[in-house]
Amino acid sequence: MNDSQPMVGIDVGSATAAVVVARPDGDQLQVLGCGQARHDGSRKGIVANLQEVSEAIRMAAEEAEAMAAVPVERAVVGIGGTPILGVRSTASVPITGRDHTVTDEDQQRALEACAQVSIPPDYRVLDIIPSEFALDGQAGVDHPVGLPGVRLDATAFVLYTPRTHADMVEQAVNRAAVAVRQLVYEPLAAAEAVLTTDERDLGCLVIDIGYATTEWALILEHAMIASGAVPIGGRHFTSDLATVLNTTTASAEQLKRDLGANRQREGLEDEAVEIPTLGGDGNQVHAARFAVDVLHERARELLIAINQQVMAEGLERAPRSGLVLTGGGARLDGLEELAEVIFGRRARLGTPRQLTGIVEPVSGPEWAVACGLIRLQHRRDTRVVMSFKPRNGILGWLRNALGELFEMGGGM
Repeated sequence: MNDSQPMVGIDVGSATAAVVVARPDGDQLQVLGCGQARHDGSRKGIVANLQEVSEAIRMAAEEAEAMAAVPVERAVVGIGGTPILGVRSTASVPITGRDHTVTDEDQQRALEACAQVSIPPDYRVLDIIPSEFALDGQAGVDHPVGLPGVRLDATAFVLYTPRTHADMVEQAVNRAAVAVRQLVYEPLAAAEAVLTTDERDLGCLVIDIGYATTEWALILEHAMIASGAVPIGGRHFTSDLATVLNTTTASAEQLKRDLGANRQREGLEDEAVEIPTLGGDGNQVHAARFAVDVLHERARELLIAINQQVMAEGLERAPRSGLVLTGGGARLDGLEELAEVIFGRRARLGTPRQLTGIVEPVSGPEWAVACGLIRLQHRRDTRVVMSFKPRNGILGWLRNALGELFEMGGGM
């Protein structure tokens, strides 16, 4: 990779566009700049106003450019929302290499076969994450190329999304004068940024709580094996407070940040809050405990919905190392403790790891996706086996091998 070309990650969120610019720094990444801009151009996690979202991306990119002193021209872009679906797929192909040894082409064909899942015609394959290979029925092979055998089996997790959803995200970025190198599922990027090696290996549930939706990904033995989404995000917590307390959205948002959902907080029973009445008719006073109860119930609903999805996949025992909460909505006080009660696993807040340079501005959980995108880009460009080894390192040649089947990254 040419060090003069920066790595850029763009998180197109439901209410905020975030841009991170970085370059390699040994085993870490040096953050050169970042930018963020709010927008109101999405509905339920889907781009609804192309111009408004694109303008937010442009503003965030310009802010990052000014800080980094390098141009933002191409980027890896995060995509999320409830329209994205995933399925595990297994396929077998005969080994055609000389002396019956597996070649790169054999591995490509096996993964291409995995991608031939039944999806509606108006959908497109977004990503494919290999989990393991098997030779002649012998499972547990990570690197099959060069090994002898007759039949190669591949198991992978295939992500797909409505074509219009992906196209709108790409167009929003392109209109901001940035080419899309690749679209990446947001929880996968967040996992790349926040998980430790042990968490990836033992099994970890990553929950990315955004403004309008919450996506999750289950990582086991360095591969994503399941995913899902719930149409609940940070805005629903704020809306609940605004409705129940008859106050403004701005006041409800600030109250959410100040109080959180921790029912066990010391002194809560004696605390009161004064907030404006909706319509400007003076102020009102409420018991803080009442507001916390409202937030607690919404958090409980969200976490139970995710737990039910994981259980429906029969994977409730898979996240042996616990849960990691990312996204701006993960900042809610008391959320980690509630997650531990509902899932019966350790839970922690996930923030970007292994960064140097301008670290402080991107140190929060809301930057996990953008920082994970640049880490994935670095690993792909250098072909260094990191984190989800060797699964996502093959995305470059998968794209060349499978052509329009993947249609990944409108600007590549």
